Amino acid sequence: MILGLLLVAAVQPAAAPPASHMTIRPPAPPAVTGADSCLPLKFSDGMPVIEAAIADRKLWLGFDTGAPGGPILNPTIIAALKAPQVGEARMTDPSMKNVVSVPIYELRGLKVGDLSFGPWTVTGRPHRETRRLAEPDGIIGLTAFAGYVVTIDYPSGRMILTKGRLPEPDGKTSFRYDGPIPRVPLTIDGKEIDAHLDTGNARYSLIVPENYAAQLPGYANRFPIGIARTINNTYNLMAFPVAETKVGAIALYAGTAAFPGPAARGNIGSLLLRDFVVKVDPANGIISLERAKPGLENGCPSA
Repeated sequence: MILGLLLVAAVQPAAAPPASHMTIRPPAPPAVTGADSCLPLKFSDGMPVIEAAIADRKLWLGFDTGAPGGPILNPTIIAALKAPQVGEARMTDPSMKNVVSVPIYELRGLKVGDLSFGPWTVTGRPHRETRRLAEPDGIIGLTAFAGYVVTIDYPSGRMILTKGRLPEPDGKTSFRYDGPIPRVPLTIDGKEIDAHLDTGNARYSLIVPENYAAQLPGYANRFPIGIARTINNTYNLMAFPVAETKVGAIALYAGTAAFPGPAARGNIGSLLLRDFVVKVDPANGIISLERAKPGLENGCPSA
């Protein structure tokens, strides 16, 4: 589970000593050419997964709105691609604890649907335990699709990439956010918190900070539910009952929420989005949610 990756070191030649006190933005998105695309979705324990290719090698990439910057690939894939290393980065979840160093490689020949990407960089994925039965070959996030509206249509099992932008948000079903990770106003039992919408979180539907959970009536009835893992940390999760949950004016049917999370914000994961069509405009920082209605098209026309 990835809950908001951050890169916290300057890109530098591999042989240079690591910078220890520099914080930088994720690398700029690459040039993208090609036609609008519809991609069939698979799911890895709830996380959406799309087909991609690098230098004509077919890959399956988890689509994670909580992972800004360039793609993250498993080391075996990078070795097979013989990609040259061009630097090093330090990676962490939003807790900023237990930062890990990862190599940065040159990336050429990336294709997603009918879109072709110019030169970019890819990071190696740190080793971590996983409980997924079918782990994707890597992760890709919204940075790849700046200038496109990304539609994650969970019920129809498809992701649509359309050149353009979303309308101005209404504050009820669509919202403006800043930064690389989409955020929405989450209200649980009458108390609001800013929350990441994180398709890479397939562990639990709602995760909130403990100091927020402690202010809710269900906190007194908390109970242990197991372990959640981010790219570099492990969390012992507790859950508690919730009566009413919503994003803006949209009711969510959660039943329970979990804590603690690695960030001061809440986290809405893929398991709670299974009946939603989510649209994100990363270039303009706009996100919209709509509960699916009967009669919607299923899948991609050519799938």
